Amino acid sequence: MTFSVKKLVQFSNCDPFGIVFYPQYFYICSEAKEDFFIHIGHPHYHYINVLKLGWPMARLETDFFAPTRFGERIEIQIGLTKIGTSSLGIRYTILGEDNSRRMSAGTTVVLTSLESKKPTPMSVDLKAALEPYLVD
Repeated sequence: MTFSVKKLVQFSNCDPFGIVFYPQYFYICSEAKEDFFIHIGHPHYHYINVLKLGWPMARLETDFFAPTRFGERIEIQIGLTKIGTSSLGIRYTILGEDNSRRMSAGTTVVLTSLESKKPTPMSVDLKAALEPYLVD
């Protein structure tokens, strides 16, 4: 199963020509990841503010397929490629209004203590909430 969220491309995401500036795709994906974690009942703000845990990125691989323009409504799909002890593989796909692929990215994030800066094992309930989103 995948998680999906739709967003309107804002001018702040774009270059002066009204096309999404490539680093802004990563910001859009980061927002979608936060939406995903809220959806599964494990919001980032709880992890950071209460548990003192974060999800820094350890790996990023990206492909760009077509430009996305200011004012377009895009869909960000999230599927998980790996659930490790403390690491999580995430696949993002961004689709345009015409359902064409605009960008895809594969990332690895690691649940990390904000105090010790060391990886921290995921809880059983977090893993259970993530498992339905594991894709091939």
